[in-house]
Amino acid sequence: GGNGDAFSDLFGGGRAAGGGRNPFERGSRRSSKRPSSRRGSGNDLDEVNYQVQGGDMSYPNGIPVKLINVAGRQNGMEGKIVGRNAHRYRVRLKQNNALVEVGGRNVQQIVEEATLYGLQSRPELNGQTVRLVNFDQANGKYQGFLDGSDGPQLIRPQNVILPPHTRVRIAGLVNRPEFNGEVATILSYSKAEMKYSIQLGGRELKIPNRNVFAG
Repeated sequence: GGNGDAFSDLFGGGRAAGGGRNPFERGSRRSSKRPSSRRGSGNDLDEVNYQVQGGDMSYPNGIPVKLINVAGRQNGMEGKIVGRNAHRYRVRLKQNNALVEVGGRNVQQIVEEATLYGLQSRPELNGQTVRLVNFDQANGKYQGFLDGSDGPQLIRPQNVILPPHTRVRIAGLVNRPEFNGEVATILSYSKAEMKYSIQLGGRELKIPNRNVFAG
C-alpha cells in the first residue's frame, strides 16, 4: 500500500520549506499505523529499528561529507575527507577551502548519486538521481534533494538505491542480529532480488535494501 511510499510526507502535505509544516522538525507527524508483527518481504519499513550503535564508519579519502554538531559557522558546511589524524578526520571544506580536523561523530556522509526506486504514487520519479545529505535514525528516512528541487524530500531506504562504495550501517536483521550496527561497503544492487551485495570485513553478503542506511 501507500505506507511504503517515500514521498508521502511531502507530496501529500506541501513542501519542506516555505510556510508549510516542516517534516524535519522534531515532533513531526508519523504514520498512525502500528507496526505489524508479521515477518516477510511485505513488512512495513517502520518495523526496522535504525537506532543502532556501532563503530566508526571509517570513511575513506575522497568521501563527501557534511560537518554536524560542531561549534560556530562551520556547522553544516560540506567538504571532502582528505586524510586522518589518529581518530580524527581531516576535511577540506568546499565553501572556503579551509582544512579542519573533526571526530567521527562530527561528519555525515553525503551520497551524491543515489537513485529513486520503487515509488508507487509518483512512479515517474523512479530512476531519477537524488542527493542524500542526512539520515534520521529516529524516523528512518533520508533527507534528499532531487535535481532542480527547491527543498528536501523525505525518502525511505527501500525507495533508494545507494551506489557502489557507499559506506553503510546494518540495522533490523532478525535472523542475524549480531550484524546490526556493523559497518559495511556497498558493492552492487540486484533489482531482481531487491538486495545489496555488501562487503563486511572479509566476506561478501547479500542484504535487503531496507536493512542498511548510509550514515
